[in-house]
Amino acid sequence: MTILRVVVPADIRFPLQRANGVQVVKTAAALTRAGVRTTLIVRKTDPRPTEAILALYGVRPSEDLVVRRLRVLHRTGSFLLPRVCFLVRAAVLAWNGARRGAAVYTRDLQLAALLLRMRVRGVVYEAHAVESMMYAERGRLYGTDEIPSARKIARLAAREGYVWTRAAAFVSTTAGIRATFADRHGERDRSLVIPNGCDASDTGAFPGLARERPARVLYAGQLYLWKGVDVLVEAMREVPDARLVIAGGFDAEADLGRLRGRLAGCGMSERTELLGTLPQARVAEELQRAAVVVVPVLRTAMTERHTSPIKAFEGMAAGRPLVVSDLPSSREFLRDGENALLVPPGDTEALARAIRRLLADPGLAERLARVAHSEAPRYSWDARARGLRRIFEDIS
Repeated sequence: MTILRVVVPADIRFPLQRANGVQVVKTAAALTRAGVRTTLIVRKTDPRPTEAILALYGVRPSEDLVVRRLRVLHRTGSFLLPRVCFLVRAAVLAWNGARRGAAVYTRDLQLAALLLRMRVRGVVYEAHAVESMMYAERGRLYGTDEIPSARKIARLAAREGYVWTRAAAFVSTTAGIRATFADRHGERDRSLVIPNGCDASDTGAFPGLARERPARVLYAGQLYLWKGVDVLVEAMREVPDARLVIAGGFDAEADLGRLRGRLAGCGMSERTELLGTLPQARVAEELQRAAVVVVPVLRTAMTERHTSPIKAFEGMAAGRPLVVSDLPSSREFLRDGENALLVPPGDTEALARAIRRLLADPGLAERLARVAHSEAPRYSWDARARGLRRIFEDIS
């Protein structure tokens, strides 16, 4: 197998246990297993050695995975200074890597545009959203009164068009994202859909349903309004014999306070465990204890076609029955009544019925979970890496 090289700049804290941090690190590690020598560029925000931080993601050190941790300048209350510092330093490292024949693979739209303007060759951009659309509905997504700037929307759309037309290859995590770019900016060659991933093995045996009582209904992810966790709290009022487990959120963020207020208002505080954001190993433990995993994303312009939820894939790999919002993005990998139950987004009663149905019918729960578990290897990090390797080979 030919050894390829890739530079992966990602402006994230290291460690970052949110989905984007997990996705970046897990993909980088999987690339090394696919025979790609990978340099991951992140911020230096933690004094622990790299090996200790990789272990939080369940990643073993490898001579083919080099992690460059950049020190960035900070000023109290300033987002711009550390961001600019990272962009400049990461761009220089990526430019040097490209000169030596490496591809540059990033999900950072601004950095991708910068590298293309620097005439860096071999830039592969991976879109996890259409950022101009996401910014336009930020207020609805995050429950703020923010009024989007028309000039910023236009600037983001122009940047997206520039990267779409100039990048050596374009990757999107859903077919909906790719279709939106093509509708807006025309068709292009070397554009591929590669969903998000999970830790899944082709040889893993189905683990069986969870037997813990009371049954645990798990939501894992951030607590933003668009994630639908508030709807799940309301639904769980109608599932009296189960316990709600929420893994996600940070004490410093307003979302956790909003959720605590919702739990108290619904009388759900005593039946809910708020675990906060957990390391990957602890998330895996909670998945094994869960009777049902719920991904209750609301319908928005962004989520309808552009969401590739890692926690749904992780639920499949864990062999857990899934209840997921019925959106076009969900139907790219889920089929109602075959490998999951799909419910109308935001419908509290339908969500409660689906959860109760799975808890009351172990035969149905096992059938759905077995099918999902058997299909999980299609969405493993290693499957992602194999698809990306083909792209790097194509542009080399």
